[in-house]
Amino acid sequence: MTSDRLRLARSHMPTINRPFLVYPGLAFITGLVVIRAFDIDRLWADWLYGVEGGHWALRHAWLTSQVLHDDGQRFSIAWGVALLALTAVSAWHTRLRPWRRGLVCLCAAVLASLLLVSLSKHLLALPCPWDLQRYGGDLAGSAYTLYPGDVGGCFPAGHAAGGYCLVALYFFARHYYLQRPWLWLLPAVFIGPLYGLTQQLRGAHFLSHDLVSIALCWFVSYAVFAFAEVCRRH
Repeated sequence: MTSDRLRLARSHMPTINRPFLVYPGLAFITGLVVIRAFDIDRLWADWLYGVEGGHWALRHAWLTSQVLHDDGQRFSIAWGVALLALTAVSAWHTRLRPWRRGLVCLCAAVLASLLLVSLSKHLLALPCPWDLQRYGGDLAGSAYTLYPGDVGGCFPAGHAAGGYCLVALYFFARHYYLQRPWLWLLPAVFIGPLYGLTQQLRGAHFLSHDLVSIALCWFVSYAVFAFAEVCRRH
């Protein structure tokens, strides 16, 4: 029985291995190469822009702007505050105390992911589609042209990161060896692309912006829980 439990624990540990680091890394690099090689950012933005009538008709629409963007941000803040409160309560609540380490890691992964995305947005002067002349903006160039001092806050996808950061729930589930941990990916799989598509329909982001946000959230979450596993074993 002891050996079986050890094998089960080892099989669930998010250590440095192919499923958690190598394969996602290769998928991310391949995705970026394909998007750049086939100019998918431009083709996708062109199609959305054309479908909306040659302007970003959904930029200020009630559903995309108010519900999915503004209210979506409020929803993300609300569950973030709830998570912080639950983590704080776990320090003294008897039933929650066994989950305290995982909750701390969950908070750290979510906050670090969002902070990294936010920092990148402020440091990298890449344009939103609506900034470019091709899509009714003022700037010549492409999605990959740097505009220091002219644009900011467009790369990577910040609003979508509010959903993608929930991949940390998957690592939380694995940390406690919960059954079917892949089910804990569903919030990120649903909310992240929903927020991402919303912003693309508004002209706020290119497709590659979402890909980078997904990667940052995944690798940060992996790193936080892998570190926690190392600490637990020592």
